[in-house]
Amino acid sequence: MSEDKDVEVLVVGAGPTGLALAAMLGRTGIAVRVIDKAADRSRKSKALGVHAGTLEALSDVFGIGLPARMVSTGQPVRTVHFHLGQRRPIAVDLGGLPSPYNFVLVLPQGETERLLAEQAAAFDVAVDWSHELTGLRQDRDGVQCEVRRPDGGVELVRAAYVVGCDGAHSVVRHQVGARFAGGSYPGTFLLADITLDWGPGQADWGHDSVRFFSTEAGAMAFFPLKDPGHAALGPTLCRLVVIPKEETPGTGAEIDLATFATLARAVSGLPLALGEATWLTRFTIHHRMVKRLRHGRVFLAGDAAHIHSPAGGQGMNTGIQDALNLGARLTEALRRAGPDKVEGVLDRYASDRLPVAQGVLRGTDLISRVGLLAGGWWGRLLRRHILPLVIGTPFLRRRIALTLSQLPVSRQERPVRLEALGIGQ
Repeated sequence: MSEDKDVEVLVVGAGPTGLALAAMLGRTGIAVRVIDKAADRSRKSKALGVHAGTLEALSDVFGIGLPARMVSTGQPVRTVHFHLGQRRPIAVDLGGLPSPYNFVLVLPQGETERLLAEQAAAFDVAVDWSHELTGLRQDRDGVQCEVRRPDGGVELVRAAYVVGCDGAHSVVRHQVGARFAGGSYPGTFLLADITLDWGPGQADWGHDSVRFFSTEAGAMAFFPLKDPGHAALGPTLCRLVVIPKEETPGTGAEIDLATFATLARAVSGLPLALGEATWLTRFTIHHRMVKRLRHGRVFLAGDAAHIHSPAGGQGMNTGIQDALNLGARLTEALRRAGPDKVEGVLDRYASDRLPVAQGVLRGTDLISRVGLLAGGWWGRLLRRHILPLVIGTPFLRRRIALTLSQLPVSRQERPVRLEALGIGQ
């Protein structure tokens, strides 16, 4: 066992939340170390959308360069179409969002992580891959952590604070004994990154819109992916998420392309022509959350603290904004606050972000149960009457778009971020 190595903040987990936190702490001059038990960054990711509120928050902390690189790498989409049964699609225009980022940015999580890692590296913060937290013990002055290195040896790391950004199966959460209460949604969610031709009559649907389908057979979501080689009226590179109402064949096994294509056609009601998939998988969605984000000198953020349905693309955005808020609070506690104010400063992370996470979980649960999973007479009533009325009302449409953009929350927390950077409004 090696000697202690001191650091101000140890971040466990190098996903979007951990990398955003590490980059911000590097930006504010905090001595931060990032570890992750994986051997390298994953090239496969379920999270896809970056919202306006997150892009504004990243611009506050790192300047416009990072959001600009994200936008140039991804696919900005300003229209969301809702296909409810046999009705004519209802379009929601995001161009009216009060932000220079008046769109949802379709950007695979792997690319978001790459760009955040590059931002962290600009402040000399790198990820120690294949380093696994195996234990921690708090005392009045800090946290003693045991970290297993790639060679199997154990390193002792002494940190003032530890942040668990290590996902749904968080070791940090387990170490502090935090309960992850909740459950899972019924059914199977199928995902494919694939080329798609909409078929006759829909040749112009292309790359300019996100599309959601809700029918008697299930639900489907379409997200256009950036593909420099695509023809304007040719096959579209996209991510499809299919949620069939009936149980899929071979539950528990990986899905095959032929079965996926059959289910996608049945759910959408369209003669889709699907090409080869670069990624094809099935997964289950959970809704779980901790009651406390702070456990002494240990904090939880992102998926380690809350997981929920991907409806509305809220998860990764909520985690990144958790990170920027916590980065500001840790910076204040370590650099500016007097000894008698540190506890209050750190408590404000939880008082800020716990209600946000609770609201996201409630909202995504409602969308999932009403828009994606409802069946029978209730589902027909929703598709034929209630959802068209809600989505078709301009005022409600604007409110939905604004809420999903996370702009109100991001702007409410803006003074926290700017104060940590020593920037007045």
